[in-house]
Amino acid sequence: MEEIQIHHKNAHGNDPQLVVKVPGKLDLMGEHTEYFEGLVLSVAVNKYLYVSLSERLDNSVRCYSENYKERKKSSLSGLKYKREDRWANYIKGAISVMMQLGCPVRGLDITVFSEIPEQVGLGSSSALTLAVVNALKIFYNFDISDIQLVETARLAEMKFMNKDPGITACTISFYGKVGQAVLMDTKSQDMYYIDLDFSPMVFLITDSHVPNGNGYGETEDLAKNNEECLDALNTIRKNQSLRDLSYNDLRSGLESYPEHLRRRCIHVVQENQRVMEMRTALEAKDLMTVGKLMNRSHESLRDQLEISCPELDWLVKRANETNGVFGSRMVGNGFGGCTINLINVNNITLYDEHLEEYDRIFGFKADHFICEPVSGVKYQ
Repeated sequence: MEEIQIHHKNAHGNDPQLVVKVPGKLDLMGEHTEYFEGLVLSVAVNKYLYVSLSERLDNSVRCYSENYKERKKSSLSGLKYKREDRWANYIKGAISVMMQLGCPVRGLDITVFSEIPEQVGLGSSSALTLAVVNALKIFYNFDISDIQLVETARLAEMKFMNKDPGITACTISFYGKVGQAVLMDTKSQDMYYIDLDFSPMVFLITDSHVPNGNGYGETEDLAKNNEECLDALNTIRKNQSLRDLSYNDLRSGLESYPEHLRRRCIHVVQENQRVMEMRTALEAKDLMTVGKLMNRSHESLRDQLEISCPELDWLVKRANETNGVFGSRMVGNGFGGCTINLINVNNITLYDEHLEEYDRIFGFKADHFICEPVSGVKYQ
């Protein structure tokens, strides 16, 4: 909080009137199920994005990113997507949607500083839109419910960036609790909290630093394949999603469809089942089963969805060869990003030795941090 206040004053010449911090989001299980009304088990993770703001006397919106060392400017009447504005488009989108809802926004100086690595599956873009809409709600005392706020943050990204981040990223970053995972049913939007206290075992997040680990096109393909799958399965069960179907339904309903479509649908159905099994294992503190489920999830993401890459596969394999590791899997949209490992905290130094080998083989220097589930949005 103090650091971004300094950045704000250096960038704009005045102290911020409000600072909001939003945690990133990490999926423990339930990768690529959300677009099919599936189940997702996530945590609000201990990497934060900060947004500060102060009001101006004109209608300008002036933004500064400490990470990019860049300034962008617009006006309240000219909040349009511009490719060259990159990160600032998320801010403009959030302001635009809040204004459309009736929030009495005036000219603003805004500063952004983020600890969340981008495009690695930790919800960095959703954290930014969520931080901005929260800041506007608080600053202008705007009457909007928490649920509407989360939906607004998602809508901002959809309208301005033409990408649907899904509802879980904003929801988990808003509703996260210290020491707990959140199981979210994306069909009903019900949430269940699960304690994650099993010291000395921890979840260790490793950033592969593989470039261009975006994968948004792949998630669009998944949504398209979902529609194709439902067309086939409607001959068996009308008006149902993959969420409502079993593995046997898929086997009988997709026999004549392309193999890649069958495999992707199988992943979604089985991943939903793994979420429920992982909930049971975590509640029973059965960490051996948790690790096995993580490994099975990675195998499915690699073989069924085919969205892993050699670097992630290597990290998962070497993690499982490390004494004290119970399981490992890739995280996020695929083709780069992070892995998450269930490891004894006393064995992290052994894992570090493998990361040195990773650097020599692939030319990227991976780094890691311990995942600590944290509470959601905070402000001062």
